[in-house]
Amino acid sequence: MAQSESALTVTVSPTATAELLDIWRWNADRYGQRHADDYVGFLRNSLQQLPVLHALGQPVTVRPEFRYVLMRRRTKGHGHLAVYRCDDKTIDVLHVFHTAQDWQSILADEAPRP
Repeated sequence: MAQSESALTVTVSPTATAELLDIWRWNADRYGQRHADDYVGFLRNSLQQLPVLHALGQPVTVRPEFRYVLMRRRTKGHGHLAVYRCDDKTIDVLHVFHTAQDWQSILADEAPRP
């Protein structure tokens, strides 16, 4: 019997956790703590939906072993990307980037060198 997608466990790396904290700080500085709480809550909830949605993720060009999904509240404008890898048991969220960041270059710089 095939494993149900909902049985996948989502883990958030220390790097992604630190990035979420930076996102919270940025939003709190500009829009207030309540907005920051709401927005980071939205991002965290989106990450917890990955067991159902991970197959919709796109491959990362510079790191084909990774995938990403766009997380944004509105259909237009900026948002954030979750970069992850998965196996048959776990979805590991590695990074959370703002859409305006040059996140592909950041990931390329992290790539293991032959």
